[in-house]
Amino acid sequence: MNLLHRSIKVLSCALLLPLSLSVAGQTELNTTLMLTKKADKTYLSWSTEVPAVARQEIYRSTSSLFEQAERIAVLDPYQQVAEDNNFAPHQDYWYWLKVIDADGKEHLSNLSATVPQFSYQPFATIANASRCKAGATFSNETVDCGGVTVGSSCAGDAEGQKPVITLKNASVKNLRISASGGADGIHCSSGNCTIENVVWEDICEDAATNNGKTMTIKGGLAFNSANGSGGKPDKVFQHNSKNSTTVLTGNFTLTGEHGKLWRSCGDCTNNGGPRYLTISGVTVNGKIDSIAGVNSNYKDVATIRNLKIKDYKAGKPPICEHYTGVKKGQGKSVKDKEYWNSASCNVSKTDVTKL
Repeated sequence: MNLLHRSIKVLSCALLLPLSLSVAGQTELNTTLMLTKKADKTYLSWSTEVPAVARQEIYRSTSSLFEQAERIAVLDPYQQVAEDNNFAPHQDYWYWLKVIDADGKEHLSNLSATVPQFSYQPFATIANASRCKAGATFSNETVDCGGVTVGSSCAGDAEGQKPVITLKNASVKNLRISASGGADGIHCSSGNCTIENVVWEDICEDAATNNGKTMTIKGGLAFNSANGSGGKPDKVFQHNSKNSTTVLTGNFTLTGEHGKLWRSCGDCTNNGGPRYLTISGVTVNGKIDSIAGVNSNYKDVATIRNLKIKDYKAGKPPICEHYTGVKKGQGKSVKDKEYWNSASCNVSKTDVTKL
């Protein structure tokens, strides 16, 4: 197989080497592969434009030549995050993702590597990547950031920080938010928003907030450190808007230490509901205090399927907890306890497994 490497360098400290590849017989459908290293773990995350995925394969090599790569994993079609936990210490690796569609056609991604001195982005997305910067607002469009790193500031867990990116009925994908610049993450301020293959290097206030209609998190990775820029572990996703839904899918993965994965606002101005959460394929590969907090008095519903948690055992962490929501200035939102198969907690014990 002949590979033509084309790359454009950007100013980024990310451990990412996406190089645009022109492969004989490859279609124009873009698949973007990103690599993230946290401690001794190597994570691969991606997005693909292939419309009907039959299966996905990960290849790894000790050089940048695909001809020398070996297949190390075969993945389900829905998956958009994977961990390589079988590697030699102090050895650099190059990775590719091959996506096979329903007709048997193969679509090869850019390559990503553990070599830290490389900071490149996919050639195919350079035009949009220049628009991806702290404070940007995207409206009624999908913006591919090509793996660039953006960030503004981080005042620890302080409330009221500004979002790094604002979506108005829009989507953003292939983006990395810096460890010291996470602020209040990504806001879905209106309409339907999709956040695909986004990596939060260290969550600041929150990773993302739903103030719109439906906010979907597809794949991606979020890290939080108790001693990092974001301060003590806190919630990952905040849900404020009423009659709206947050969806987590594509094997979205958490690492590090976290407070809660998702929380329906406990004491918003003019608080109410219902709010809906759907978890379908999520991995928690770290410490977490609890998964979902619903306001049962506002008829919130959390539906949880295919959730994997490191070292999980019954009650540790609680999966779905009932709260009593209140309006701002009318007291404190009080937690009840963990529930299974309730009106607000649509989850069975078989839906949660130990990682």
